[in-house]
Amino acid sequence: MTRRDRWRTGAVTFGAAVVLALTACTGGGSTPDTAPEGRPAGAGPTEDGAAPAAFPGLYLAADVVPVESSDTRITLASGRRCRDLSAMLAAGQWHRVDRLTFGTLGSAEVALLAGFGGVAGDLLRRGDRLIFAGLEGDPACTATVAEVTRGEIGIEGRGLPGASPGWVATTRCYRSKADGALTVSLYFDTKAKVGGQGQVVLTRSGDRYQVDDDTSALTLVLLRHSGRYLTSMSAVYAEPNRRPAGLSQLVAGDSFRAEVTVRDGTADRPAGTVEIAGLADESRGGAVSVSLPFACAHVTEIR
Repeated sequence: MTRRDRWRTGAVTFGAAVVLALTACTGGGSTPDTAPEGRPAGAGPTEDGAAPAAFPGLYLAADVVPVESSDTRITLASGRRCRDLSAMLAAGQWHRVDRLTFGTLGSAEVALLAGFGGVAGDLLRRGDRLIFAGLEGDPACTATVAEVTRGEIGIEGRGLPGASPGWVATTRCYRSKADGALTVSLYFDTKAKVGGQGQVVLTRSGDRYQVDDDTSALTLVLLRHSGRYLTSMSAVYAEPNRRPAGLSQLVAGDSFRAEVTVRDGTADRPAGTVEIAGLADESRGGAVSVSLPFACAHVTEIR
């Protein structure tokens, strides 16, 4: 089996999702004055078990059970529908500021194609912190909540903003047992109102990574919008027969080159920056360069 085949086994490319979506807005939330029935995530144990401490102020009802937890990620199991679990997470001290849904294309298969195996994704904020909650498994919904990376994002090219403050939600990371290749799926948005999503495969040499030289292993989509990225992309999925003017599929061009910098001390949870140049914008023409921070809160091993 080739490296490309192993990568497809772990995560189907987002580029296929865009084709599927297009051929087949500001989001917001409020925080009530009082917390719902339940417990704050940093409040200590209850009779149902210890509450997670990773995200203080995240309120959990007694029937929502933490099944996996670290300082940057938590997985919550429940018997609730995803819309109810989403409402609960946004009803505590964390405000929902953006939300991704898949509209009429909201199947688990399409969500996996989009780089994250769920039915919805919520971006939540408390103070200066951002977290992303991926929801999957209706009617018994599971939420995977992870820290979001904040920092400068570079998007260079005709009509693009260059460097702009923004956020990146690294939603899935897969590592191949065969050769150590790491597939990273992510969503991002910038203050300049250009966001995107995609996947990149990083090959491993010892404790270091580099961008896979098989450029077909890279998929990346940009969306110029007037509100927030996740809400705007939800509108794209809701109208699969209409291609918005601001949507661009980026592919490797003739001058494609890329590199990745991984911070020290992150072997188990790789984090760093991916820089990609020589991308071709299929919709508008011209070359595009992208620089994105990423942080894997958890890495799943695949064959």
